[in-house]
Amino acid sequence: MKKLPYLALIALFAMCKSASHISTPKKDITIEERIEEIKNEDRLPEAADVIDLPDYAQVRDDFRSVTEKTKEAYLKGMRATEDKYSVIILTQGYKGEDITIKNEVKTFSKSMVMSNLSTGIAKSIRVENTADITVYDNYTKGDVVITTDHAKMFKFIYIMKNNSDKETPFKVTFSNTLRPVR
Repeated sequence: MKKLPYLALIALFAMCKSASHISTPKKDITIEERIEEIKNEDRLPEAADVIDLPDYAQVRDDFRSVTEKTKEAYLKGMRATEDKYSVIILTQGYKGEDITIKNEVKTFSKSMVMSNLSTGIAKSIRVENTADITVYDNYTKGDVVITTDHAKMFKFIYIMKNNSDKETPFKVTFSNTLRPVR
């Protein structure tokens, strides 16, 4: 009699099949081909499209956003409408530390950054997503590398800072949604 619930549980798990409607990204195609497939499907990249996402990063588009017209105006103001540009938005946790954002060729920003407590935004920087981008914090001596494969898929890269984590003081969120920045 005691074995009956266990048998029912085993039967339940045996009847479950893996979801065939969930597609997994193909690892054998290049990032450019994957981006082209997404454009052909007329959709934005999703978390399932991203391969090898590091522990400190996530993909999200489910937060409050501005209108499409406001987003286009913002990108025009940042001169980031072309596909080769992404916008890094430094958000919470910055308290006047020297932050450097660069790639192998160019330094995009090197300045003291302080978060605005009312907006939750510290600074926005247009970057070229054609090479890996490094964000370095002079206070914790920590850095984070944003690979070109991830940066090319998303227009906005939100970076939050956490000084208590000395090894990786940053939390990166990739998105195609623009949060209100003013």
